[in-house]
Amino acid sequence: MSDFHARLGQPTSRFVEGSALAAVLALALYVRLYGITTPAIWYDEAFSVLLARHEPGQIWSITAKDVHPPLYYLVLHYWIALFDEGVLSVRSLGAVADVGTVLLSIKLMSLVATRRATWIAALLLALLPISVRYSQEARMYTLLGFWLMGATVALVCWVKEPEKKGFQHSMFF
Repeated sequence: MSDFHARLGQPTSRFVEGSALAAVLALALYVRLYGITTPAIWYDEAFSVLLARHEPGQIWSITAKDVHPPLYYLVLHYWIALFDEGVLSVRSLGAVADVGTVLLSIKLMSLVATRRATWIAALLLALLPISVRYSQEARMYTLLGFWLMGATVALVCWVKEPEKKGFQHSMFF
């Protein structure tokens, strides 16, 4: 194949992968937002919202007496300040965090597996019932998953190229 044909094929490949990425993320967001307001806020979610209503300093002192760390409640505090404290608003934080986890998992898979395996895993995670279920709660589960996946991506990048310290990779592929 000539050099011209090789260069001609590359943008198409990036376009296709970009389109696939957009499609998987749109699917992930859709299934996480579908029916998100149907069940009423339950006890643990109400606790999250009530705690997030406090000022950040108070959140720190209240969570010091609890088993859950304060980061989620602080993020939820500012999320509520931006989007209000309706059912859709408070639950959408988890949905957005979980879509971010799907995005990070695509990056992780691109580092350790073939492209085909990456897209199969991305589609499966986008539709994973337990992931969808927990992303529809106003609790810290998906934010924790997001940070853990981010830490895993950073570790794999660092292990693969320690001289670059892992942070100079392109975002995708």
